[in-house]
Amino acid sequence: MRQKFVYLSPEDVPALPAEYFLALNADERIVTLLGHGRVCAQCRFSRSAFRLLFVLLRAPYGADYAELLACLRCSEAVFRKLLMAPSYEQMLEILAPQIARWHKHLERCSNQGQDMLEKELKIVRRAAKERQGVNPVLQKNGFALTVRALYRKGYLLTRVPLAQQAG
Repeated sequence: MRQKFVYLSPEDVPALPAEYFLALNADERIVTLLGHGRVCAQCRFSRSAFRLLFVLLRAPYGADYAELLACLRCSEAVFRKLLMAPSYEQMLEILAPQIARWHKHLERCSNQGQDMLEKELKIVRRAAKERQGVNPVLQKNGFALTVRALYRKGYLLTRVPLAQQAG
């Protein structure tokens, strides 16, 4: 039997404010922010945005491009194992072979020139920042979370400062 829901607390997701929780419906790719006994935000994500968000939710210091690509491109069976992993470290163990392959691939692309590397990273940027990507969907639906680029490394999920939430 497949696990349909994944629940994450502020202990699991450092970017979450205290007393808030996330419920992820993996089958429908719906993410719900719960706090103070009510639903605070909810929306459905595209397949790639949901996978990218899941990695970023679990990565306390951000995820590098190879980790993100490994999750975006892994099989559904492997992704289901990631959903069941109790920690980010165990997620990385599950993805280790794919991450190693992506690191080598990105290094080869980098050696061929910046254009080649940019082409390979486009899928990650789309899933993170473009119209149906994680960042716009989170912000549009009031999650108070944002995706921040880690220069030439990957992405990090952070809390939106209170001053920006009000505006």
